[in-house]
Amino acid sequence: MLRPAETVHPLGENKTWPEIRNTLRAWRKENIRCSDKTVELGEYALQHYSASLGNEKWAVYEQVCIAALDMCPAKMKLVNKCIQVLSEQFPSSLRVSMLEGLKFEYLKKWDAALEMYDGMIEYEPTFPAPYKRKVAIFKAQNKIVDAVNELNKYLGTFSCDHESWLELADIYTTQQNYTKALFCVEEVLLQYPHNHLYHQRYADILFTLGGKENLEMSCKYYSKAAELNPGNVRALFGLQLAATTLSGIGKLSSKAKSDHQSLAAWASDTIEDYYKSQKTSKSLICEVASTLDKLSLK
Repeated sequence: MLRPAETVHPLGENKTWPEIRNTLRAWRKENIRCSDKTVELGEYALQHYSASLGNEKWAVYEQVCIAALDMCPAKMKLVNKCIQVLSEQFPSSLRVSMLEGLKFEYLKKWDAALEMYDGMIEYEPTFPAPYKRKVAIFKAQNKIVDAVNELNKYLGTFSCDHESWLELADIYTTQQNYTKALFCVEEVLLQYPHNHLYHQRYADILFTLGGKENLEMSCKYYSKAAELNPGNVRALFGLQLAATTLSGIGKLSSKAKSDHQSLAAWASDTIEDYYKSQKTSKSLICEVASTLDKLSLK
């Protein structure tokens, strides 16, 4: 007979108890969303190894509750059970209140969820989660103005949250408010100046705005993105497009026009070299070259 620590998980995966525990820990640490497996393993762990989990069982209850919400309505009883157990153990916990709010969101009881989150913010203004959930609710209701106002309010307190700056930039971009979107990405670049994707994103918005000055600036940011990551093909294509567009603008000196054409040609050659270095099929390389020719980028 196997010892308790080596008991085989009976759900067909042949996992021992330590493997189950370590898997759940890893998913919590890495924020991996694997709801069906989380519920399966978590329920089994709580039913058979609650004592072995010790205080870790409360984290597992929370983990299972969030995963079960993804599987509702089938798992609503499990959600209610987890919230009940956690509420009894932690009657004043903001994290338990968050689970209640998430349940209200699933049930589309928006007013109840907002009231819950407002109460949490009033109780603890430095707890970021309820602000973000309010933004999610407003977006779900297509109340974009309210979502923007809530994000700005949140960023007034949590100005280093780059993900929220990026989300606000996305909203402004969808609303074609590119100037404010630029400001949001600038805040992110101040925090992460070596991230090539943020340089590329800033350049994309500048290119969309258009105009000689914005196009020239977009070339600089596309170039920086390509310098930070030579494999960023999107930045190279952006550089080609921006440089080619600039070379076609009237009232440019012959030197400026030649510089832009040379920059576009360099980007074009770099793109082809990249595809060749990746051992891409000859047909795809020819297709890329043909596309560049049609776009007058070579």
